[in-house]
Amino acid sequence: MIMKQVEERYISFEASKMAYRDIKNCIDTAKQEGLAEGIELGRKICMELRMNQKALDIVRNMLADGVDINLIMKYAGLTQEQIEK
Repeated sequence: MIMKQVEERYISFEASKMAYRDIKNCIDTAKQEGLAEGIELGRKICMELRMNQKALDIVRNMLADGVDINLIMKYAGLTQEQIEK
């Protein structure tokens, strides 16, 4: 009788370990996927910010060279308020 209880506890323990490993694997996978998504989003945001900065640098150079603000608005797709900032 005692041997049967020991065996049942062992089987229960093994099942519990398997369930724990499954849950841990799911969590680890979700963390890795979330991290990968975050890195990709960060890269996209960084690239967009760099492109916006480049466009602003070009607009500043055009203004410094005396290019008419209407031409800048036309080609840069910006409003006068955005350019004057």
